[in-house]
Amino acid sequence: MSSDSELYQVIIVGAGPVGLSLALMLARKSYRVLVLEKEAGTAEHSRAPVIWPGTQEILAGLGVMEKFTKTGILKPSLEIHDVDRDTCLLRAPLESLSDQTRFPRLLILPQSRTESLLLEALERQASASIRFSSEVIGLDQRDGSVDVRFATPKGQSTASGEILVGCDGAHSFVRQSMGAHQEGITYAMRAALADIRINDSRGLDSPRLTTIPGIAIGIRIEADTWRLILPFTQSDPTPLERRIREAVEHLFPPSNWEAVWRSEFQLHRRISSRFSRGRTVLAGDAAHLNSPVGGQGMNAGIQDASHLAPAIEQALESDPEATLQAYGDRRKAQIAQGVNRVTDIMTRLIMARQGRFIRWVLAGTNAALRTPGLRRKILRRMSMLD
Repeated sequence: MSSDSELYQVIIVGAGPVGLSLALMLARKSYRVLVLEKEAGTAEHSRAPVIWPGTQEILAGLGVMEKFTKTGILKPSLEIHDVDRDTCLLRAPLESLSDQTRFPRLLILPQSRTESLLLEALERQASASIRFSSEVIGLDQRDGSVDVRFATPKGQSTASGEILVGCDGAHSFVRQSMGAHQEGITYAMRAALADIRINDSRGLDSPRLTTIPGIAIGIRIEADTWRLILPFTQSDPTPLERRIREAVEHLFPPSNWEAVWRSEFQLHRRISSRFSRGRTVLAGDAAHLNSPVGGQGMNAGIQDASHLAPAIEQALESDPEATLQAYGDRRKAQIAQGVNRVTDIMTRLIMARQGRFIRWVLAGTNAALRTPGLRRKILRRMSMLD
């Protein structure tokens, strides 16, 4: 078993958007950071493609926003097109927040590209190290540090850090090692996601919605690549390939297309029983899970990082356990009353009666957006500026 000779100030487990963002925040201030990721590289697929204005503010502070802007799709307003009735169901004018944010628009960018851009920026930081194919298999907290054991293709190794951060996702090893568990609910609905490539689809409105034969939403994530969102009930036995085919037939004009990625999963609203223990702390999906309705999960994780980074800086100066505990208690309350509560309400409204009310919900929201006072409140919450 080999060992790192250097004591890192911070070890981060997980090289997703949250772990990479936090590492970059700390490394830009010259903190010695080690990132451990069990996969061989960053994400290969689009996963979470939505980046709201509040998160764009954070990315701008990391010096990466210019590349994100050049690579992604910018939408100054969110307009949902009803394909079945050929009408606009909802228009959310994000551009009206120009006095609230430097980025009054929605940014669409595949998560794979988000991670690669953050990794490029992190690799330029001399104080940061990242190791892929390194799966954490053991943690030992002791006075002054946390010892981390991890397996690599060449065998086991160890590293020590003053603070350990678990950004290792819904099935977090770090969370389990803390003795914490996820509390909350699993919805009766499930969802299928698929990325499809359609040639010559650049002139089509996005996002676009159909309810024939069931709810399907299409969002353009690259020039000719679309994300399909297909919610369904647990009891619906329709095979995934058929769901995708039927959605394409009703969302798009007749065309040649191919599926490049697909996934099915359950919807959850969960939060960890604790966000910290001693010198160990959680962020992102390791700390909380929410429904993907509204596209706020990855954004909430990156915002975790923006709250956690200054707490880590303070913890490294004095009383790390108390500082991280205070951060964890505060952030847990914010998540419970913020993103988890909001996405729970949206999910229940949209999925009520198996989605039969989705047009009413969107039309009602559209009507509220025409009222100036309500419009600002809704747009700020949607944009994650609160």
